[in-house]
Amino acid sequence: MDLIVTDATGKPVASHASYTLDLAFGSGENDFDLQVEDAALKAGSRIMIDGTEYGGIVDGVEIDTSADYVTVSGRTWHGLLASRLVVPDAGQLHYTVSGDLNAVLGELVQRLGLWERMSAEESASGMSVSAWKFSRASADMDAYTGIRAMLRSAGAKLRIRYDSALRKAVLSAVPRGDYTSDGLDGERVDFILRRTRPVNHLHCLGTGEGLERVVVDLYADKAGNVSKRQTITGMALREEVFESSSAEAAELEEDGIKRLKEMQEEMSECGLTGADDGRYDIDDIVGGTSVEHGESVVTYVAQKIASVTSRGITYETKTAMEV
Repeated sequence: MDLIVTDATGKPVASHASYTLDLAFGSGENDFDLQVEDAALKAGSRIMIDGTEYGGIVDGVEIDTSADYVTVSGRTWHGLLASRLVVPDAGQLHYTVSGDLNAVLGELVQRLGLWERMSAEESASGMSVSAWKFSRASADMDAYTGIRAMLRSAGAKLRIRYDSALRKAVLSAVPRGDYTSDGLDGERVDFILRRTRPVNHLHCLGTGEGLERVVVDLYADKAGNVSKRQTITGMALREEVFESSSAEAAELEEDGIKRLKEMQEEMSECGLTGADDGRYDIDDIVGGTSVEHGESVVTYVAQKIASVTSRGITYETKTAMEV
């Protein structure tokens, strides 16, 4: 696989058959390191392997005069999205989107000012969202985290492929893969299961002060279902405070339910062991089942590390419970 280097406009200026490219995608790091014999690379250049997600924007170059290569670092295409914030209009708490997911992705590319480097698939995805909210108050305002959450809510994942003809990384929404059968007693992929009792009472605090403060209490049952009805008491009760100081009751309840559901998942772990064959994408559904021990956990792929050379690719995959 040849590595293509372009200038800041996406015009190809060099091709390399010998290189080492390490990339990370997903939750956490979204960057790359490249070792290549090319002193002409500079900040703003692009690197890419056409038709794949392997590439990004050069942010830094390190030159060691004792070495016969330069080390280039930068943001992957995933990282470019992670470095931009979805900011609501002035005076608004949310930026709300509706429609086919590919059309929404195109709208976001424009809003984020990334149209010179990115575009969205023009054909409809067949999946949609209605009144999905990107919040000003959220700690996850970055476009990458918000887009992934939006797509997961519709049973989709983000696919990024560089198109050299367009000179852009093309975003599209595609159905999430479900690989839970791979983890059946480690038949295809080895895994580790861990389970701990989760928080089951979330005391949610919203806008206001003192006795006037908005308060919502939410509870999870043994199956992980969330409601306002408490079913777990005694030594099994685990409580925690969730604070969103600008939220009114309806929004506080919505955000609190989302957080308590996440907590149910966070106390169960399913970790893949060893390298995989590259079958998994970010946000694909994976899990493990041990029939012998009667335990089963379902989660999703949250981080992918790829090491690419002209000879091929090796992968390491981590689940949402590991990052």
